Amino acid sequence: MRFCSLVLALLFLLPLAAQDTRYPPEGSQIPGPGQTPPQPQWVTSLLQFRASGNSEFAAWLADLKQWRHERLIRMGYDDAEYRRQELLWTQKNFVSPQAMVEDRYFYDPERRVYTVGRFLDDLDKRYGGIDSVLLWPVYPNIGIDNRNQWDLHRDMPGGIPALRKMVEDFHRRGVRVLFPAMPWDTGTHDAGVPHWTATAQLMAEIGADGVNGDTFSGVPKAYRTASDETGHAVAFEPEGAPEADEGLMWNNMNWTNFRFTFVPAVPKQKWLEPRHMINISDRWSRDKTDDLQYAFFNGIGYVSWENIWGIWNQITPRDAEALRRVAAIQRRFAAHMVSADWEPHTPVMQYGVFASKFPLAASTVWTFVNRNEYPIEGEQIAVPHRAGRRYYDLWHGVELQPRLAGETAVLRFAMEGNGFGAV
Repeated sequence: MRFCSLVLALLFLLPLAAQDTRYPPEGSQIPGPGQTPPQPQWVTSLLQFRASGNSEFAAWLADLKQWRHERLIRMGYDDAEYRRQELLWTQKNFVSPQAMVEDRYFYDPERRVYTVGRFLDDLDKRYGGIDSVLLWPVYPNIGIDNRNQWDLHRDMPGGIPALRKMVEDFHRRGVRVLFPAMPWDTGTHDAGVPHWTATAQLMAEIGADGVNGDTFSGVPKAYRTASDETGHAVAFEPEGAPEADEGLMWNNMNWTNFRFTFVPAVPKQKWLEPRHMINISDRWSRDKTDDLQYAFFNGIGYVSWENIWGIWNQITPRDAEALRRVAAIQRRFAAHMVSADWEPHTPVMQYGVFASKFPLAASTVWTFVNRNEYPIEGEQIAVPHRAGRRYYDLWHGVELQPRLAGETAVLRFAMEGNGFGAV
């Protein structure tokens, strides 16, 4: 009897074991090879000095692919929102600041006009421009009177007609426009309709492209449905990664706050759906190295937020130049950045250097980050070679001459301390 009970218990547990992974996500981050299981911080610090995770890479990647396959089946995953023509722009949304509507580069109070050109010219000059902008007309003003979040949008100078023209001005420069939604706005004037309906109707009136869900850990599906019912579909971007993985099916983007470690982590949402765009938001940091390296390594975006409720935290010239180059490469190879065969932590040859592989049918892009504080030169990566294949250093803009060893090409290039590379 005991034997039969044991057999039944094992049969019950076998399906559960199939759900497990040796490399479980920590929140919305998946630690790289050689970094699991989770350890106390002092142990993690010691592990940072291991030579590399190359020896564990194959097992790590195979395990994560199997976990992804099962996870998508269990959530009944449908990728329809990532195939919608009107939402494809989200897959190229690599640089997106949050901007206060009172910003003097954005609005001229004397002429009472939105100076979109002046705002964008400044960003183009300083760090290479943006792909979208999140405009913020709500707090710190909300609560001064009984106006709700939608009232504060409509009460911006010139009202809805001026907002529509302002959005059109951004569109002429190739920039998408998002506005926020606040679920905590419950003590002001009652809009008379659910939040998702009021937000969808307002976005349709303005002609906006997306909604940033303030404090949302996944914008509810009701917003997706309400937006579609207006005939003007917008993209949704919660401030936090969707707590339920199923939220990937209607949240095409999200912000994230990474826990930065020496060995870059992989964002869970990007791993489950490579076309999902994540933008790193680290508003108070003054050194943007971690933000930009994690974005480049994972093929994701960055929130270039400088005006933080009137507190100015400007991107430094060095970080601005790094952002310019990172974004230029990502935009040029945007199709690679959403490759279904993305391979983070592809093996490299130098300590403290980490790379991701983004293959398409006719070409492959590798992005590199040097997490050391000192420059790294010499041979960096060995890749499969065939006759006629050519290699280019995208960061420095030169063709590379590989050292050929049979069917392998060994590539040599330099990276500065805390720097970047791309091939």
